[in-house]
Amino acid sequence: MADNARLDMKDFDGMKLSQLKMLVAVAEHGGFSAAAAELGCTQSRISHAIAELEGALGATLLARGPGGSVPTEAGRRVLAKARQMLRLEAGLVDAARGAEALEATVRIACFRSVGTHLLPHVLEALAKTHPALRIEIDDGVEERQDIEHALREGLADVGIAQLPLAAGLASRPYLHDDYVLVLPASLPPQAGGWPAGDTLPLIGLACSGAAEMLARCRAAGFALAPGRTLSNDTSIAAMVGRGMGYAILPRLSIFPEPRDVRILPLPLPEPALARRRFAIAALPAQMRRPGVRAVVRALRDRRLAAATPAGQAGIIAWD
Repeated sequence: MADNARLDMKDFDGMKLSQLKMLVAVAEHGGFSAAAAELGCTQSRISHAIAELEGALGATLLARGPGGSVPTEAGRRVLAKARQMLRLEAGLVDAARGAEALEATVRIACFRSVGTHLLPHVLEALAKTHPALRIEIDDGVEERQDIEHALREGLADVGIAQLPLAAGLASRPYLHDDYVLVLPASLPPQAGGWPAGDTLPLIGLACSGAAEMLARCRAAGFALAPGRTLSNDTSIAAMVGRGMGYAILPRLSIFPEPRDVRILPLPLPEPALARRRFAIAALPAQMRRPGVRAVVRALRDRRLAAATPAGQAGIIAWD
């Protein structure tokens, strides 16, 4: 079968679901190493399984290069069908275990902006498909280390945190947004570059992700240190709006944009350097629970994310 040939469900006759899971994992993680870590197997096993799948279909599904592995045109079509089949498999497992399997409580630990802008849409969808599933949310966990601690100590079943995560957790790729410059709207427009240190002080956000982003900015030539540091991004945006300084904040944390601030991209040499990537995490045993699986599927439903105001505004996107 040529790469540009039409692929339909009948092309999967005899295919193994494990091969499809490995293909999806490689595509989502961008490489065999990360996929192997997620699935708990070796890279060679994944490589062998995908080679068998490509041989059975007569099509090259992944283009391998120094930057990782990306789906070919045929691979994208196969991935669409594979995801459908894996969702069907998950639904069959849930059905076989009975409705009582989803009469459970799933606790989610995340940071405030996810709890505000994304989870209401997910909860609405889950209430329709799994009305007996109870969701509890702690959206005040801003540090990835605290989310990891909540998962390990049994205080949460699912966590949404900024990458990278510690080893030992099962994770699924999620959305990303960007750090941006937040300036007073009263400040006259300026050409690209960092604000002058003698014009406005930098107001820092007290979290590890912001500290890592500030380190990237310094590596790109930004030399200033925060004049003051706060732990609440809403308070920082309010101070910026009053002309008391400027800030480097995650875009989602200040959405929708207040009228008294101006948002600009960070003047970094590569846009990807400003990116903040999220993952959905759980202990491996928890990730296999039917209720947790249902929550993770809803979180990763691209249609739900795209329907949110943040998704429609392009504030969040998928890797």
